[in-house]
Amino acid sequence: MSLTQIKQAAGDLTEQEQRELIAYLVAMQTEKDASFRSKLAAKIDDRDPANWMELKDLEKRYGG
Repeated sequence: MSLTQIKQAAGDLTEQEQRELIAYLVAMQTEKDASFRSKLAAKIDDRDPANWMELKDLEKRYGG
């Protein structure tokens, strides 16, 4: 299956299925890439509200 076919198939998934696919891909990348894992952990652990994103802004940005 080509990348183009995978993208087309992903576009046909329900929202819930797309979220599961995204979570799976992020988990795969996190597992394989120590640098990405470190950056992601730092973002999750960041306690400075100045660096946080409001949920409404996240929804606007990612269509929630």
